Amino acid sequence: MQAQINDEGGGGYGVMMSSELRLLPSWAKSQLAHILEVTHGWREVMGRVPHAPWTPGDPIPEDAHYPRKYTSDDIHLISEECARDRREGFEVLLEEWGTSGKRRPTVRDLVALLQLSKLYRAMDYLTINVLNGEALPRQEGDKNVDDELDKALEEGLETHLSFIHEADTCEVKDNPEAYDTRELSNNDLVVSRAEIMNDRTKVMGATENMTSTEVLVIESPPLDTQVLQNLESSVFTEFSYSFLKKITNNFCDVPMDLGGYKLGEGAFGVVYLAKLFQPGWEKKVAVKRLNSGEIRVQEQFQTEIKVLSRCIHENLLSLEGFSCDGPDWCLVYAYMANGSLQDRLACFAGSEPLSWQTRIQIGEGAARGIVHLHTYQERPLVHRDIKSANILLDKDFTPKVGDFGLVHLGGTGTNTRTLIKTTTVFGTSAYMAPEAFRGDISVKMDTFSFGIVLLELLTGLPSYDEEREGCDLLSHIQESEAEVGELLDAKAGAWDMDVASQLFALAELCTESKKKRPTMVQVLHDFSNILNK
Repeated sequence: MQAQINDEGGGGYGVMMSSELRLLPSWAKSQLAHILEVTHGWREVMGRVPHAPWTPGDPIPEDAHYPRKYTSDDIHLISEECARDRREGFEVLLEEWGTSGKRRPTVRDLVALLQLSKLYRAMDYLTINVLNGEALPRQEGDKNVDDELDKALEEGLETHLSFIHEADTCEVKDNPEAYDTRELSNNDLVVSRAEIMNDRTKVMGATENMTSTEVLVIESPPLDTQVLQNLESSVFTEFSYSFLKKITNNFCDVPMDLGGYKLGEGAFGVVYLAKLFQPGWEKKVAVKRLNSGEIRVQEQFQTEIKVLSRCIHENLLSLEGFSCDGPDWCLVYAYMANGSLQDRLACFAGSEPLSWQTRIQIGEGAARGIVHLHTYQERPLVHRDIKSANILLDKDFTPKVGDFGLVHLGGTGTNTRTLIKTTTVFGTSAYMAPEAFRGDISVKMDTFSFGIVLLELLTGLPSYDEEREGCDLLSHIQESEAEVGELLDAKAGAWDMDVASQLFALAELCTESKKKRPTMVQVLHDFSNILNK
């Protein structure tokens, strides 16, 4: 029988039972994923998530036949993608479930599912280590004994990565953007690559400001020769990990809209706001701390350095620097004051709706950035993850295409295996061309994805919404019998109907079968012609 979970108290990390799952610190998500991977406990949790009419906050139904949100096929698909991309299933489940629905699931919902599933080690970790509470009771007849994870560890099976993220707390400042770094020396800005090569074991943080119990010795990810060569030839500033840790307030996981430093989170890491402030200049930056537990972290790090050191364009996100002397590698980008196109279209945090004129300028600029990727060298670079969340807007709403960790050196794509992030299984799959699921990579993958972004600009609707008929946006539009004027986002103002109709036609062309689909060069040409008539 399910025990009542009424505790509202939280731990030292600002997390309570009533907190949304998406606000769990990244280190807590990572450790829970490790715990639930040994016996594939995440499958049990996923299989028990209720569907409507259940809403987050309600008791989990105990009837064996209640509607489930995820089918066995969904669970199998996640398992296959995790095996291919070397990720952990629970991490993917949180990315999908934790951000779905108008009312998002809470920590209490997860605790209830863990309790019903008898996944006690994960439940205890969450209630004791994260919430600083007490262990919840087991179901009647269950013994409090070591679970399969303990047995695996006792037998010496190195199934999991060690828990490498220290559980730092962070002080929420009234104005986190103005974190003063003038007291930091210039030595914080440069670290020795020779030292990295000769001694990969580093002491975390600025040790002069830490107690003896806070100093942790941790193994840094190994740097191979190719990565080091790329760093040597790059034009970016090299920052020390301790410096980045300090200016992000110990990588504070409290979201920006709640007064913290966290800007966002993706499959490869968490992004934080920071402000560089030295005599005579100051600059806001976005610091992405890559997940050390992510198998392809070196590939992500190397690809971003390689692409962004050579491929510079007004409509591509610029890289300012990097850090590779700590337990986690970091990439430092220019700060985009207006966030992502996805958030602006959703009027996130009460932002003003984008006018239709601004939207089409954003669309044209994003197309220019993609075209530059495809054409700046002889063999095209295929982005493979074009979506509104990866189109960032600066203070003037100039679009910058970002997130180059999946960039692929293009070709015909007919015999090339794709490396799709597991997060694409649900939401992001709405942007994926049909051939992408078969591993066929070409520049026309990006054309299809851009067509979905164009539909978002026109309609203001999200690319994926499980609560509407035709969950993905393309199906929703194709199945709709509404006229163009009824599909347009009224919040954008009085559209030019001729321009809107032609852009809908262009979006339809972008989402045709691969053979009929144009390249982005042709799309940009057509887009510019529509605007300049």
